[in-house]
Amino acid sequence: MPESKKEIPLFGILSNESILASFGSFPYPVYLMDSDGEILQTGGSCPSGIHENRAQQLTGFNGKHPFYTFPDQRTRQEKIREAAKTFSPLSFIHVQASARWIHTIFPVYTQESDEPLFLVVVGDAKTDGQEKGKNSYRDLAKSRVLLDAIPASVIVVDAHMRLIGWNRFSRDTINGRGEDDMNSVNPFQRIHPEDRDDIVRMFLDVLICDVERTARFRMHHRDSRDYRWATLRSRRAVIEDMPCVVAVVTETTELKKAEEEKEKLQEQLQQSQKMEVIGKLAGGIAHDFNNILTGIIGNAEMVLEQLDPFSPVYDNISDIRRLADRSAKLIRQLLAFARKEVFCPKVMEINEAVADLLPLQRMIIGENIRLVFHPSETSVFINMDPVQLDQVLTNLFVNARDAIVESGTIIIRCETSTLPDYAGIPVRPLIEPGLFIRISVTDSGMGIDDKILPHIFEPFFTTRAQGKGTGLGLSTVYGIIKQNNGHIFCRTMKGIGTTFDIYLPVYEKKLQKKTVNPAALIPSGSSNTILLVEDEPFVLRIMKDILESHKFTVYTASNAEEGIRVAREQRNILNLLVTDVMLPATNGVELSIQLKKEIPSIKMLFMSGYAPENIAHMKKFEQESNFIQKPFMINDFINAVNKALVHS
Repeated sequence: MPESKKEIPLFGILSNESILASFGSFPYPVYLMDSDGEILQTGGSCPSGIHENRAQQLTGFNGKHPFYTFPDQRTRQEKIREAAKTFSPLSFIHVQASARWIHTIFPVYTQESDEPLFLVVVGDAKTDGQEKGKNSYRDLAKSRVLLDAIPASVIVVDAHMRLIGWNRFSRDTINGRGEDDMNSVNPFQRIHPEDRDDIVRMFLDVLICDVERTARFRMHHRDSRDYRWATLRSRRAVIEDMPCVVAVVTETTELKKAEEEKEKLQEQLQQSQKMEVIGKLAGGIAHDFNNILTGIIGNAEMVLEQLDPFSPVYDNISDIRRLADRSAKLIRQLLAFARKEVFCPKVMEINEAVADLLPLQRMIIGENIRLVFHPSETSVFINMDPVQLDQVLTNLFVNARDAIVESGTIIIRCETSTLPDYAGIPVRPLIEPGLFIRISVTDSGMGIDDKILPHIFEPFFTTRAQGKGTGLGLSTVYGIIKQNNGHIFCRTMKGIGTTFDIYLPVYEKKLQKKTVNPAALIPSGSSNTILLVEDEPFVLRIMKDILESHKFTVYTASNAEEGIRVAREQRNILNLLVTDVMLPATNGVELSIQLKKEIPSIKMLFMSGYAPENIAHMKKFEQESNFIQKPFMINDFINAVNKALVHS
């Protein structure tokens, strides 16, 4: 039984009398009982105020019936207990000397009681009420031809929830029965068990409150057990003093499928937009942190270079550098998710690229898990940073390994695809057309719970125990794939396994192998003059100190405008521009273009914590470009400077 009145919204605003009044001219008894079987009030053809202790037998019933005797209290209690178990209508036959009475018990709530009451509707089971109702229904309709022309099911249900009227569509299409067999049809048996109680309660609501109700539910046609979606509209009608429910049922299966597909697409779009917003937030935070870490790492290394290794604070400074380096790795993962990581793409044949990475992956997943590779049948090329491909596969393999209990299998498969849809969901509206290479990673693990699945690509979301993971693995994968104009989807079944499907655009240009002769790095020294442009004062200061400690002559500027002024003043001696990509007003790329016009011999070294959206061509660098990612170690920075000075 429901725990509270709110769980059953039927008639809580109505009184006992108003419920019984809805059966005002009903030609049979109607009464309300409590859970003990005591008769509280009566209606219909019962005399007003009758109680069991005053009269066991009612006669007359408007002159239509010989007599009626209430079932004894023990019988009433037994039937009430049955109805209370499911809180659903219950019908039973009460046999008297020369009569058979059908009783239908409806559990209800009313104004007078916080406990459920039980509405009992009585009918003459011996009389063919259904046939009588059917004839009356036809008279009421006036034109059977009109009803039979309606391409939907029209039915009439009496107060005992029995079918007493129908049209041709209901008879032939829905039920598949002959006219004479329709009296025995129970329309509620065609309804899906999960929807049945709601529809029955809705009919009772219409019957008593005289309101129009609409519902969606599942039902099957004829003898098929395949459920289809339908919409029902219902109103009350009084036929020969008997309140009934007239309902029109229309199949809406195709409409329901279209709505579900639309909802899935909408969820896809909303998830994509949410990830985009999170990505922008993560990118902005990562940019600021990278500048901070550049200052921390640079200062720590400068102090360590000047500090005696036996100094009591040497280990403390070393810890600061190591912790800053760990923080930098986390920030790089955030940047990968935010699609703002600067990357160096390379044209690769996908089968070769994946095969080259597998030996290391086998070491990561362990000997208890079998790794199977199914390469593409044809050679397919992609244009992607090899380090990013390694990141993607490593994260997916680690996740697959953790999902497998004891032993299992991980399968990686490569094959071309045009991506017409995914798992039955059209994805064309969200994805640019073209040829893709699909890289699928499938594990035989535990699968992912439906409640967790929508959040798996969100940064810092993890199901691992505290301290066992950062929650950035799959968000890193998501960001890398999106940054490479690709798409990633997840298919999973609890207890069976999970598949991540990655779609990357096929690189259709021919692979051109270039032979590059590495240039020898020139030693650092005072013969080289550098213009350093950086808008963060503490980063500018430490980088100037680093360069000067390696015997470079350094001029500084905090923005592009100041950088141009300094360059014009020192144009005859400048060898290298070292500039952050992100600068106030004019960015570092535009600054380099302008200086190249004025000083054609000047070399360039770009640095950045991330690739900003408004400088699209700076989001990726060819193999020979001069670029260094913030934060960096001193040696890496000096090597990048030397390389830029000799790079033609």
